[in-house]
Amino acid sequence: MDSSGESIKVFVRVRPPDPHLESELDQQECIQVTSDVCLVVHSKPEPKVFTFDSVAGVESSQGDMFTTAGRPIIDGCVNGYNGTIFAYGQTGSGKTFTMIGPNDDSDVFTHDLRGIIPRSFEYLFNLITREQLKCGELVEFLCKCSFLEIYNEQVYDLLDPASVGLHLRENMKRGVYVDGLTEQSISSAKDAYQALSVGWLNRRVASTSMNRESSRSHAVFTITLESKKKEKKDGVPMFKTALLNLVDLAGSERQRDTQAAGVRLKEAGSINKSLSALGNVIMALVDITHGKSRHVHYRDSKLTFLLRDSLGGNARTHLIANIHPSARCFGETLSTLNFARRAKMIQNKAVVNEETGGTILQLQAEVRRLKEALEKYRAGGTPITLESPPETTGKCSLESLLDILPCVP
Repeated sequence: MDSSGESIKVFVRVRPPDPHLESELDQQECIQVTSDVCLVVHSKPEPKVFTFDSVAGVESSQGDMFTTAGRPIIDGCVNGYNGTIFAYGQTGSGKTFTMIGPNDDSDVFTHDLRGIIPRSFEYLFNLITREQLKCGELVEFLCKCSFLEIYNEQVYDLLDPASVGLHLRENMKRGVYVDGLTEQSISSAKDAYQALSVGWLNRRVASTSMNRESSRSHAVFTITLESKKKEKKDGVPMFKTALLNLVDLAGSERQRDTQAAGVRLKEAGSINKSLSALGNVIMALVDITHGKSRHVHYRDSKLTFLLRDSLGGNARTHLIANIHPSARCFGETLSTLNFARRAKMIQNKAVVNEETGGTILQLQAEVRRLKEALEKYRAGGTPITLESPPETTGKCSLESLLDILPCVP
């Protein structure tokens, strides 16, 4: 990865038209997918063309979406990179279906239509099992998970429904975190399913005219993956830590479309306010990418502050923009696509989160080994190179490494 960083990758998914909507405006489509990376919005006076990392039409499957948008993030997490997958779009555009799966009474974790989050659990623990079989006792993994929602700008623990509003904290080591948030140890996809199921029952949803089960909060399921690996049994261990954030955002709403009133209207106002703050953060980050000096207002909302690393920081981020093809949703669809196009310009700075452990004696033995290898190289032996850190390119010589090694008696 070069020093300039890595752009947020954006994937667009078009949901199928609602079969129960029968008006002429509902049946008329306002977009056309022209290739697997391009779509056209039928606007006036001229059509608007959008290009993204991937565009999935109404025929796309849940498996295709995970392979395209989910799997690379999970691969990176096992290798020590933080990763985030967002689902963004208006209410009723298919965000929760993409992330979780169908909202009927079927078992979503065995359903063919299960979404990115269940498939991420399965793939993550398959990778862990594969690594354990390959390395045996030389590698150890520890997984923990948490599940929270941001409702009316208050943070709630979905794994502990008795908890009151929690507070966001920040320190140098952990970055931004939620004080008092429950973390459960998990050792299999089944454990992760169970935690997700318990939390999902506690999430706030309600019926609107646009969506029978409309999410009234932003939900963030986080997996913390820690690993310890040795090159040999008595070698120096390398520790890696990665955070995987799986985010189902509440949808943007227009009151005239949802016909929200009372509590629903207050919820919609809070949702739109936080999404507006997210849009402002993205606009500021785009300006920074273009060389302008801007202050990024992460603290304007709990969502942007909590996920600060995912927006211009130390993480690989994939955004799935869900849109509705109906001409009735033209305004929200165009707004979502403009948001996604801006997000694609943001540069993140993802690095492997690793450090060397071991006792002083182990570290001294490793230094001696490296010095011996260097002496052999200087004596005319086979050239030896060490792989450079993932955030740099090329190779680093033993001489350059030993320049920073401590003296060993």
